[in-house]
Amino acid sequence: MEGLLSPMRTKMTEGRRCQVHLLDDRKLELLVQPKLLAKELLDLVASHFNLKEKEYFGIAFTDETGHLNWLQLDRRVLEHDFPKKSGPVVLYFCVRFYIESISYLKDNATIELFFLNAKSCIYKELIEVDSEVVFELAAYILQEAKGDFSSNEVVRNELKKLPALPTPALKEHPSLAYCEDRVIEHYKKLNGQTRGQAIVNYMSIVESLPTYGVHYYAVKDKQGIPWWLGLSYKGIFQYDYHDKVKPRKVSVYFSTKVWACHTCHSLSQGCDVHQILALIHVIFEGC
Repeated sequence: MEGLLSPMRTKMTEGRRCQVHLLDDRKLELLVQPKLLAKELLDLVASHFNLKEKEYFGIAFTDETGHLNWLQLDRRVLEHDFPKKSGPVVLYFCVRFYIESISYLKDNATIELFFLNAKSCIYKELIEVDSEVVFELAAYILQEAKGDFSSNEVVRNELKKLPALPTPALKEHPSLAYCEDRVIEHYKKLNGQTRGQAIVNYMSIVESLPTYGVHYYAVKDKQGIPWWLGLSYKGIFQYDYHDKVKPRKVSVYFSTKVWACHTCHSLSQGCDVHQILALIHVIFEGC
């Protein structure tokens, strides 16, 4: 990749500035050269985590419609249709292909990235979670980050720093102090759990949530009525526009993990989001 990718401090006349947001909150500032393939960029980012199981991850950008659009690995990075904005191209390194359980993963680095990805999705409200479950998950975040409970004051300070309590959970209850007290109740019960156990238990709860691992696409039927179609390792499901939790209809159900992985890979590998949406519209109209 020499000559295809340069740190921002290097003066070059070609290329485009890119900022890659990592799951551990770091940001890579890069000057991407015209010939750099998306696969090479993914390899570079994965090397920052010593990541071996790269097949579950991808690099994406948000287009003008708000959809997450994945870089196609066999295309050059700068060939993608990025939003026409000033400043660097903002890219996100995150989980692209979800699986039923992290128990199928082989490497600890992969498990930790799935954990960081899930934590980020919940905090950004991309996964719908009841507030009581949020409090329990927040306790696991504290156990993973800080170890055993020490004092109420320490917990309250840490909760103000950690991405543990999404805004909807806070709005459902009378005060921040009430939410913190509920988290503390759960946190005290976790004494003695190792960091690894906290991650596994956190993911066990998240994996049971109905909206975990679902990529949602806004579509309209023949009458112009808006719906959501959710694509996941379980299949393709149709949802009411105001309810992403309970599907109205199953468009395609993947009966085996192998078929699910193959189909999800086929739908998104080599296709941009507009091609995926076109295919989903076909499926939708045929159901």
